[in-house]
Amino acid sequence: MAMENTPPCGDFLKIMVDLESESPVANVAAMNHASALIAVGKLPEPLLLCRLIAGLGSNLAKPHHEIVVKRGIYSTLMAIKAAIINNHANMDSSACGEALHAIQCCLVDVVFRCIHRDISMVRLWSIQDQLTAVKIICNFFRSSPESINDTRCVTAFASLMLSPQISVVCACMGTLPSLSPVSGFAFAMTRAYCNLLKAFPPQSSIQICSAVLMLDRLKHISMTMVDHPRFDDLALDVLGALGNPIFAVRKKVLDLVVSFLTPVNVGDVVRLLMNELDLAATADIRIEYQQMLEEAITECHSAYRESIMQFILDPKYTVFIGCIRYIENIMDCNPLLRAQLLKGLLRALRHVRSSPVCAAAVWAISVCSESLLETRGVMVAISPLFKDLLDRCDLEKLIQGGGEVENEYMIASDCYGDKQGDAQGEHLQPWLMEMEELLFVHIGLTRQADGSYAIASSSKSSASSEDVPSLNHTDNLSSLVQYGDALLADFVGNLLSKLVEKDEE
Repeated sequence: MAMENTPPCGDFLKIMVDLESESPVANVAAMNHASALIAVGKLPEPLLLCRLIAGLGSNLAKPHHEIVVKRGIYSTLMAIKAAIINNHANMDSSACGEALHAIQCCLVDVVFRCIHRDISMVRLWSIQDQLTAVKIICNFFRSSPESINDTRCVTAFASLMLSPQISVVCACMGTLPSLSPVSGFAFAMTRAYCNLLKAFPPQSSIQICSAVLMLDRLKHISMTMVDHPRFDDLALDVLGALGNPIFAVRKKVLDLVVSFLTPVNVGDVVRLLMNELDLAATADIRIEYQQMLEEAITECHSAYRESIMQFILDPKYTVFIGCIRYIENIMDCNPLLRAQLLKGLLRALRHVRSSPVCAAAVWAISVCSESLLETRGVMVAISPLFKDLLDRCDLEKLIQGGGEVENEYMIASDCYGDKQGDAQGEHLQPWLMEMEELLFVHIGLTRQADGSYAIASSSKSSASSEDVPSLNHTDNLSSLVQYGDALLADFVGNLLSKLVEKDEE
């Protein structure tokens, strides 16, 4: 049946007035009237037709219309579309194209509103609806790259990436390479996916495999953006997915974290991994996961050792480096000792006799204090011990007009050479012998048959001011502080400043 184009002064003009009205009753009446006219072969002229389509589309978006009304509007739009496609509307090709585009925009808007309404639950739609949503969101990202900042769209797409339907997951995977050039896409999508992975862990073995493959694909597209300023944040974003209890997923997450390491983020990554290791060690979590965390921490230290130790690499602290690296090697290979080592060092600090050992002990204490509670406890515990030393050096700087105080602490090359040995071998260096005394005698560190270390005490409580006695009750440390080593004062002052910064973050 051929469609009849009625003049603009006909029924459709009144229909448009009612469709554009704020009255729901008038809207419904207009929709029914338009549907009846189209059913008998009548359509408005092209200019008014586009206005009719827009009016029907705007009514689809109105929340107060019942579902039956919206279905009627949808059916009317489909009838108009069919008439145009079958060339029943007596319109030229340009007008037909414009009208079809307007209808398509209306339908896309409908789906988009549904996506925004469901967001994380869009993955539970029917397969066809999910695939449609994938296409719509992808087109949206391509046509409007700035939309990557719309968290609703990003979260919805990440939800589809976690769909229980393999065909939907494959469709998402297939689109990732083409979307990766969109500025910020890889970072936004990786963050959103890892957040949802924690909230909605995969259940079946197929879903677990899909999640691992998806993480691998995200890793691939992200690694093409290593020079992007936001790449430094990626490892920390991914770490959140360790909250997913699935072992295979956690393993892949740690793989991504290590791949996303940079000199900027490695310190924060190590701190978070250490916290996770502490939690895993105190909870009923399989030992394999703890081993994976230990391996990841070791890789962090191996990959960016200099970044982690950036502060102490100042040339003026060269005399302290050997002693610090000695205790650092023990800490790196035995991350589970962190809490015990922190408590032991705080208790044994009064036994230190030399500046290198004191600097190494204070450095290790600062590194081991991962949590906010521990950081504050350490500051309360050690600040009073070095107050006189720091005050004296500040006064000397003031006297010299703010200049650097000449370091009084000089290490004789014949006593503090560069020869190294293992943790229980024979050494000529006094600082090494003193360090071994501190660790193995005063703290109770022991070397196991497999080369690892353990501390006899089972205490793992956090640091507090009670762990370090008053300076009035110390002996060796008191003498060292009274000696007034300017280099040690500078080192300790910098470390305390770092702890303050950590506390304020």
